[in-house]
Amino acid sequence: MKKSLLLMIAFMITFSTAMNNLMAQDAPAAEETKEEKPAWKTGAGLGLDFAQLLQINPKQGAGQNRLGLGGAINFFAKYKKDRMAWDNVASWQLGLQKLGSGVISMGSDTKIPFQKAIDELRFNSKAGYAIAEKSKIFAAADFSFMSQLTPTYNGTDEYPGNFLSDITDNGTGVLQSKLFSPAVMTLSVGLDYKISDNFAIYFSPIGAKWIVVPDDGIAALNVHGNPVGENVFSALGALARMNYSNKFLEDRLVYTSGLALFSNYKLEPQNIDVDWVNEIGFNIFKGLQASITFNVFYDHDVKVQITDYDAPNGVSGLGRRASITEQFLLKYNVTF
Repeated sequence: MKKSLLLMIAFMITFSTAMNNLMAQDAPAAEETKEEKPAWKTGAGLGLDFAQLLQINPKQGAGQNRLGLGGAINFFAKYKKDRMAWDNVASWQLGLQKLGSGVISMGSDTKIPFQKAIDELRFNSKAGYAIAEKSKIFAAADFSFMSQLTPTYNGTDEYPGNFLSDITDNGTGVLQSKLFSPAVMTLSVGLDYKISDNFAIYFSPIGAKWIVVPDDGIAALNVHGNPVGENVFSALGALARMNYSNKFLEDRLVYTSGLALFSNYKLEPQNIDVDWVNEIGFNIFKGLQASITFNVFYDHDVKVQITDYDAPNGVSGLGRRASITEQFLLKYNVTF
């Protein structure tokens, strides 16, 4: 396990060093004009989701206190110079809520906790070199990473759900996940076809995928796709990525979409893993945007919570299902 992590870290360092060397070779000479396009383009966005309700001595028939916090942060850095292209994108989505007040049950000292709605950390880096001058086809390498930042504990029979902290009085709550446990990574080489500035298709006939769960306690739950009694699941297969981004209605409406498909040659290749991320944004005025994110995820090796509106807390066990997430945000974007 330690050797695998060290090898992955060594690769990331080597990859970054090689990219810096290539960009240094492409650096503009001193005599070039100042009007030349900058090689780097960077930007970031911050979105917030907030809801609050306070009631003191509420009337009969009223509800309960509510505090909802959430948001999304994204960052991109893109390099384009001559035949060299390097795209980097990072994002983090978080959603929390607290319903009610007081303690979770009679005789308990634990205050009503924050429940987790979403916590997703992503990073993708794709570097390519055009196979010929002005060619739209690039020989490319792709690396992706997905995990979360905050811990997740399960609830109790009396107070079910997923929480930021252990809500049991005796500290027996089960840690379901945390930063790097699990972590899903892919690494591949292939061809990147940049059809236009808005649409690109990447395909790798040979790519690797890892589901890493370094925490032994979390790994023992056998819910994140790792084999029973092991910390790492590895797969070798084909990877396809499609990225689309465009503006409509005189640049007021913005749509971006990224679809990743992976087939594991080693085990049930007919079961395609799907990771589809979408965002639709409407620019209210410069920099401020109302946006909706809509994500679809399916991994045949990963068990998810099965939604059942007739079950307590809306969940009926674990199984293989498509996981769908939607979030509404008010967002501020900036390019620098």
